This record gives sequence, structure tokens and C-alpha cells, in this order.
Amino acid sequence: MERLYGGDGDYLAKDGTPPDFNDSLFSDAARKVYEHGGFNPSMLLSPEAQRVTGETFRVLNTAISAHIDHVMPETERHALEHNAFIFSGLKTFHSLREVGLSMLDAKGNIKPFGDFLKEVTAINEKYNKNYLDAEYHHAVRSVEMANKWIQFKEDGDRYDLQYRTAEDSKVRTSHQQLDRITLALDDPFWESYFPPNGWRCRCDVVQVRKGKYPLSDPDMSLGLGDDATAEPKQRMFRSNPGKSLKLFPEQHPYNKVPTEVKKMVEEMPEPLKAPEEAVDFINASEVRKKWFERGFSQLIVTQRKGVNGYTDTKGLIAMTRERMDGVLSGISKVRTGQELTEKEADAMATLWHEITHNRSKPGMIRMGRDQTKFMELANEFVARKTLPEFYEGLGGKIQHPEFMNDRKSTGYNNMVNCYDRLIGLTGSDPGKVLDDVKEHLFNQPYDKQQDGLAMALYKNGAKLPDGRKLKKTEIKKLVKRCLFGNATIDNMIESLVVK
Repeated sequence: MERLYGGDGDYLAKDGTPPDFNDSLFSDAARKVYEHGGFNPSMLLSPEAQRVTGETFRVLNTAISAHIDHVMPETERHALEHNAFIFSGLKTFHSLREVGLSMLDAKGNIKPFGDFLKEVTAINEKYNKNYLDAEYHHAVRSVEMANKWIQFKEDGDRYDLQYRTAEDSKVRTSHQQLDRITLALDDPFWESYFPPNGWRCRCDVVQVRKGKYPLSDPDMSLGLGDDATAEPKQRMFRSNPGKSLKLFPEQHPYNKVPTEVKKMVEEMPEPLKAPEEAVDFINASEVRKKWFERGFSQLIVTQRKGVNGYTDTKGLIAMTRERMDGVLSGISKVRTGQELTEKEADAMATLWHEITHNRSKPGMIRMGRDQTKFMELANEFVARKTLPEFYEGLGGKIQHPEFMNDRKSTGYNNMVNCYDRLIGLTGSDPGKVLDDVKEHLFNQPYDKQQDGLAMALYKNGAKLPDGRKLKKTEIKKLVKRCLFGNATIDNMIESLVVK
């Protein structure tokens, strides 16, 4: 592997900011290998190893997202992303396999943990700094050239194509002989010698007007291409990323793994890239399908101002772009046991709020202003208290549980916090109140939710601090005060005690 990445001198010199790989994830995976007593392929499916794969993919995917042309079809983009993910998984196998081998000293004994960590640091530096830096920049050029090839194909045979170097002192001697090769779009030369043809290769291909330049000899051009990539480590660069839709060619040594490993990597859950994939994932489980009374058909981005999201309760959910991105990355992380950021967890809570609306059997109806507020109060109360159910349904465990009690990004936060406080002030049973509010929310019309919020308190022991059981009418008034905040609740409780 080192021979592949080494020996290119200035061509592999670092430029710009190196990829921001999270070293702690690799350390965690290495520790798992040490605790296990070595590495075996099945460990690729461990949460620790999958986090390394996910982190590598995140870095490489930034090359795609930052440099992809907006006109590239989604099918082609997804193919490039898929290749980056598979490459990341195979790379994780090789790096952790090397970690496993580094555990043993010359006599075959397991090294002390401190000595092992020194080896891990060196391996991490090699794979996730030096190699990844070269791989990232190669991915950038591959994406840029894939963009070009797709555009060239759309333009058809109106132009010939011409190979051009950067024409400076850093150009490889082997690449200089390819400069100004001019051939038709469908010439076999472009299948193997469409840049990048080496690490940090800056060569380019441009369209030229037919007849402006004489066409090169096809056989001679192929021979020059073969000569330019004659060294064993250069042969893998005989490719065309736009035609193969691979950022990294099949000849890369990472692909030299046992069949079981390749199959394992190919079956790993990939990060969700589009809302449609999130819909498909949710609908793939009978447990999750039951969250929707009328099915789940669409997840779209909304430009509507002043909302985090909305739903028609008929299977369509809309979210802002920022929250949609948080949901896609959030679900992806839950599936592979990774930790969510606060923003991702907040976006996930927004999705669950809208899903909770879809659990209503009657569905959406026309309502007055206060009726809408009571409905949203009940829905957000149930949604945030049942967040563990959401995460478990996705195959994980609740993350950022603070959102079960306080979620400032929603306009219903003060109302729900007030209802929580009302439960506490009246000594009602929180679990039973939740069960009753949920039952009423899912089965009764939306314009009757004030009744459900009030009855849940009444049935479950609501009383004043002096021990007097509250009347239904008093509780209903208290619930209405929740539309205005905590202070009014405290004042009303005090006035009822005085009575």
C-alpha cells in the first residue's frame, strides 16, 4: 500500500487544508480490536468500525458535494457516492487489519496497550491523514472530470476532445507526451486515459471544434497512454470516472479483499442521500409503517416561511432544507450506531412531530385558532414524550433525551412546558396522562383536543396543593391557560387554593 501512495514527490505534496478526519473514531475502533484480541472481518459490522467507514465517507463525500455540477443527473451522482462509500468500507478493512497485525511483537505476544497505541497513532496518520489527503484530492478531480464527461456526452459528436496538461514545471514527464492528443469522443483512448491519470493529476480534457486540430493516430495515442502509466502503481489510473462512475478505479489495492469482506461492505447500510430513500427506509419496516394511518408516500423540502415542517396527514411530510439534511444524516447515523449532533436530533424530533400527526385516525380538519393550538400542544407533547419509540423503531436508542422535555426550536415549546408543569403542580401521574392524551389524540377529532388534555389530568389524580381534587371545568380552564405560558398557571393555581 505504501508503494502505491509513495514516491510521487511533488505530485503528492500537500496543499490546502487537510481533510478533518475525526481521529477519536479510529482510536475507538482500534481499542475494540485490542479488546477482542485481534481483528477479523466480522468486526467491520461493529458500531466502532462502521463509524470509521462513515467518517471516511463523510470526508470523501464533501469532495462530491462541493464540486459536483448541479446539472449532473441524480443517478450518476448516486453512483459516485456509492463508489465512495464502498471505497470507505474497504479502506476501513485494510486499516483495521493492519491495526490487528500491529498488536503482536516479534515473538507473537500481544504488546502492552501503551505500545499498541503508538502503533495505532502511526497507522491513523498513514491511512487517515496522508492517504486520505491524496484520496480526497483525487476524488475532487474525479468528480470534476466526471462532470465534464457527462456534459461532453450530452453535446454528442459535435466536438473532438483534446488532452491538455497544466503546462508548468510540476507536470509529470510521462503526462507531457499526452499533451494535445486530439481524438473523437467515441475513441477508445478516452476509456482509459481520461484524467485524473495519477495522484493529484491536474491534466484536463477540452472540447475543440472539429477540424481545428488534426486528429491524432488512435493506435499511437493508446501506446503513449500505456507508456504514461507503465509503472505498476500507475496502471490503476487507466480509467474514465465519468464513464465508469467510479471515483476510484477497480484496480485500487483496497479492492483486494476476500469475497466475504466485499459482500459485507456492499451490504452495509449507506447514508441516506435523498428524501425518497428515507421514505423507502421507513416503509421497509412493518413497525414503522404502522406510524401512518394513511401511508407514507412523500418527504419533500418546503420553502414555506416560519415553519420547521408540516404534513397533510395523508402521507406527505414537508421540512425545511436544513431539517431535511439533519433527518437524512440523523437516520443514517442511527442505523450505524453513530452519535447525532444536537441539530440532527432536533431535526429528527421535527420529523417525529409530523409523523405523530399522521397517527391520527380522523386526520386533518378545519379548526379555529385556539383549537389548532390545543391540537399542536397535544401533538408535540405526545411526540416528544414518545421519542424513544421513534429511535427504537429506527433500530437505535434515544439520543439527546433533553428534547423530551424542552425543544426551543418549536413554536409550541412554551405550551408543552406549561402542560408539563401543570402535570407536576396537580400531582397527576405523568405516564398515565401521556397514555390518555395519546389515546385521545390518535382517535378523536383534532378540534376536541382540549377535552383530551383536560380529561387526562382529571382521570389521573389532578388536585390542588391543599389536596382538593380539581373539577373538570377548573382543569379545562387551566389547560387553556397553557396557551399563554407558565406564569398564568401559577397565578390560577394560587387563586383556586384561596377559594
